Amino acid sequence: MDDCTIVVVLRDRFSTTTRCIETLVQNTPGAHELLVVMGGVPEHLQKNWRARFGDKVRWLFEPKLLNPSESRNIGLREVRTRLAVLMDNDVYVRPGWLEPLIRCQAETGAALVVPIILDEERGIHTAGNSLFVTYLNGKAYGCKELRYGGQSYFEGCSLEREKTDYGELHCQLVVAETARKLGVYDERLREVAEVDSGLTWARAGSGMWLEPKSVVRFDYPSRISNVEDIRPFLFKWDTRAIVEGYQYFEKKWQMDITEGGKWPEFLVFLNSKLGLFPRMFPNAFGMFLDRVVHGTMRGGVLGPVKLLRSLRARILQRSAWGDQ
Repeated sequence: MDDCTIVVVLRDRFSTTTRCIETLVQNTPGAHELLVVMGGVPEHLQKNWRARFGDKVRWLFEPKLLNPSESRNIGLREVRTRLAVLMDNDVYVRPGWLEPLIRCQAETGAALVVPIILDEERGIHTAGNSLFVTYLNGKAYGCKELRYGGQSYFEGCSLEREKTDYGELHCQLVVAETARKLGVYDERLREVAEVDSGLTWARAGSGMWLEPKSVVRFDYPSRISNVEDIRPFLFKWDTRAIVEGYQYFEKKWQMDITEGGKWPEFLVFLNSKLGLFPRMFPNAFGMFLDRVVHGTMRGGVLGPVKLLRSLRARILQRSAWGDQ
């Protein structure tokens, strides 16, 4: 089986890094180099990680925050194996995750292979992706389709290996030299780089596949609650930078990728995961104020909402389903 280098990059939080690496070390047998590329990491976190993982990880720390594409390209330039896995630092791999990806690449000749990605312990985020394109007055509008998103996933499933239009950036196995040659990770894009890279692979005639025997989960935050995560979260989801990227994407591919205007609303939803006080005071004091205010609001608003939902469930005989 081919050697493979695993490259972990920062997505939008530092706090998920420890668990990400722990699951990689635990669930990835064999001699695979593990390379972590991150920018703007506080000194105390660097020391903590080095002490915790010793020589199991090779660290590449850059002084300033990097967008994920910048980090991936730095990692790719360091890769000496034929294959590389590039994943975000909020991904937790499951046992047996890597071998099916490598086997799929060998048997299909794919340039890119992606696993099933969960966003809950038993919930699918996506199992492959489709790019739906519609037209208005001659202009193309692209919409991202997350196959089987929201479906339950327990112990295996009926899905079979199939082609995909693009792959989520959470976790990808790539042929390293091909990825470098094509420049599949465009550093001008802070978001929607997954579609951009898929179009780049497709233009070159490179195969992209889903391998459902491989399963990972990414940690979808309900709210930003760690002080150390404020800076990277603000950087990743900076609205101005993302708008510039979307405008650049449209010029590059002659396609609007705001999903018919739905993406701006979703970006507001994402940004709402970091409260106003930590934005005003990006320190422990701001986070403390956020916890107090958010906790009060949840108690005052969600309490009655939960009560009404429970009452509605009783009236509509939800209990007839048992514990399902």
